[in-house]
Amino acid sequence: MDGGRISMSIRALAAWHGCRRGLAALEFAMILPVLLLFTLGALEGGLLLFDYHRLSEATRRGLREALIQPSIIDLADLGASSVACTDSGGVSCGGTTVDSSASFDAIVTAMQQVFPTLGAGNVTVTYADSGLDVSGTGETVTPLITVGITGLSYDFVAVKYLPGLPSEFDFPNFNTTRLAHTTLP
Repeated sequence: MDGGRISMSIRALAAWHGCRRGLAALEFAMILPVLLLFTLGALEGGLLLFDYHRLSEATRRGLREALIQPSIIDLADLGASSVACTDSGGVSCGGTTVDSSASFDAIVTAMQQVFPTLGAGNVTVTYADSGLDVSGTGETVTPLITVGITGLSYDFVAVKYLPGLPSEFDFPNFNTTRLAHTTLP
């Protein structure tokens, strides 16, 4: 009788081993978390790259606006060092007199059309003398205008809930520079 029980156990084990019902559901349950992780990572990466592109485009839009608008400072005051204009509660240009804070506001507004959450405190407009003298007299000023974005980060939507991954990504500084039109004395 003892041998019969062992034989029945072996037959039951063999029948269970040959049964494949529910195997696809088990395999799917094992693969699903990995598949979701890759999908969410790809979507999050796409959103990050989209914001990166919008920030670089915002600097270009701001530079185009800076070339169109009157300069924020009097370019005759531009010496050998560059002058950076920022807005931290009011437009300031490092000790240089601000001639047109409306120009700075127009630059920021143009940039916000591309990246709406951009704040004026993240924008810097820098004027530097290019050293080009079209008149040959040393009296003309041809500035280099640089528009930059600093201090922004991307807050992850889904990836931040995964252990060991950061909750935000700090964007690098974005700068775009172009030679402005020459101002004659």
